[in-house]
Amino acid sequence: MDLKFVETLVGVLERSSALSEIEYSDGERHLRLQRAWARPGIQRETAAGATAVRQSGAPVAPSIPSAPTAAAPAARKHTIAAGMIGTFYRSPAPDHPAFVAVGDTVAEGQTLAIVEAMKLLNPVDADRSGRVAEILVADGDSVSTETPLFVLEELEGLDV
Repeated sequence: MDLKFVETLVGVLERSSALSEIEYSDGERHLRLQRAWARPGIQRETAAGATAVRQSGAPVAPSIPSAPTAAAPAARKHTIAAGMIGTFYRSPAPDHPAFVAVGDTVAEGQTLAIVEAMKLLNPVDADRSGRVAEILVADGDSVSTETPLFVLEELEGLDV
């Protein structure tokens, strides 16, 4: 079983909405791949303490609600999580600028960072428009599925 074959299996699992796991054995080696607890595209949102589930068309990282702060009473906060286990990178390459910085206004679907998993670079995209309030992880840090990466401020009337 070579790395290319394993990467192919990972790709099949990521692209398929019908599969939740793949199990393979070649006699002496055994491999089992399982999808993370949340399917891509499913988002948890909070507004005034209520939780709703939304299906979006684009794959995005699961979101984790964050507590409101007194510093910005007009803004609602939204946290974007890694969605997978891997290494967090703020830029596409070491010699390139970061995708976003604190204070940047972002559009839904805009790439905020990448998470490298099994030599594959997976984009972390904004699942809504807003302003980057915080970047919670340092470049090169290891992250897990539920690791919060970014806090976005949702401002009323913000037109991105």
